[in-house]
Amino acid sequence: MMNINLLKFLDKYAGLPLCLLLTVLTRLSGRETPSLRGEEIRKTLAMKFFGMGSILLLAPTLAEFRKTYPGSRLVFLTLGRNREISRALGLFDEIVTLDIDGGWAAFAGSFASVMRYLWKERFDLVLDFEFFTRFSAIVSFFTFAGIKVGYHAWETWRGGIHTIRVPFNRYWHISDSFYALGTHIGLPRKEKLEPVRPVVDQADRDAVKELLGAGGVSGAYVCAYVSAGDLSVERRWPADSFARLLGGLLERGGPPIVLTGSGKEVPYVREMRRRLNDPRVLDLSGRLSVTQLAALLEGAELMISNDGGPLHLAAAMGTRTVSFFGPETPVMYGPLGEGHSVFFKGIECSPCINVHDRKSVRCYWTEPKCMQAIDPEEVLAEVEKKLAR
Repeated sequence: MMNINLLKFLDKYAGLPLCLLLTVLTRLSGRETPSLRGEEIRKTLAMKFFGMGSILLLAPTLAEFRKTYPGSRLVFLTLGRNREISRALGLFDEIVTLDIDGGWAAFAGSFASVMRYLWKERFDLVLDFEFFTRFSAIVSFFTFAGIKVGYHAWETWRGGIHTIRVPFNRYWHISDSFYALGTHIGLPRKEKLEPVRPVVDQADRDAVKELLGAGGVSGAYVCAYVSAGDLSVERRWPADSFARLLGGLLERGGPPIVLTGSGKEVPYVREMRRRLNDPRVLDLSGRLSVTQLAALLEGAELMISNDGGPLHLAAAMGTRTVSFFGPETPVMYGPLGEGHSVFFKGIECSPCINVHDRKSVRCYWTEPKCMQAIDPEEVLAEVEKKLAR
């Protein structure tokens, strides 16, 4: 697997001269941007690489795009790890992926394959939904599409590669920022965005029911996501706090708890299961596909979660949530929809994650005080209130 921090470093420093060079070539070409006429947009490429949660928050914009441009073939370029959730959304005619989980050789092979595909297809429109990665701007250039749309801010220079540059507002929810890019290509303005519910088939529900039954869970249950994605592990609520919360819920006669997580998160989740040491705790980390996780969340009474993809998947499935924010702000990344409780203390250095710095965390303290400040007893009271309803 490729190191995420190294990828950020290369994007920041190697990407800068490449963007400068491609900006010069763009200006020397002297070509004017074609007019955006719906009937002429036959092929569209949308790009979003990082974050299952971000893709779920992007989905309302792409659902509206399908209504506004019904005659355009919509292709989605993302990472291989996001193929399953992208397919479950049912929005794309084709999904093309890059592999960063198989090492540098796998990435180089998949990148070459993707570039050949992009050159062959000749897209009319490119929608770059990455916030400020220079890599996505470079890929935009090499599509040679007549219209390339992407975000622009002076804090992170990506050059003049995009033909339509959209201001980015760091005080808006990310779903609104995605939709703002859409309004620059003719999407109608909307006051409220609703999540797009991923498609879950009966086989996934049956598989989850079998796993729950084998683990002794036959009735109501609560899901918990105690880890966080590799993009920023600092988003984890401390393990001691999570253990106090879940242990307190069990001591007070709460429903069984199902722990979730990806294959890479199995050791961390397994340690939480060991600490709780209760037969009413079932660890399903690393054992579910994305659509099976959606089926699990669909049947849960409640999802207790750090900031991450499973939180937004629960919201998309219509499940109530309790979530924890600190390095990131719920102003930008809170779950969409109703029935969600968010804990965010907003201490003087929080939030510290910045989209203009590739969401890198440089904690002021030796440990994230913003997460430590969330009191398990306070959260337990909110959890019990939600379950009582």
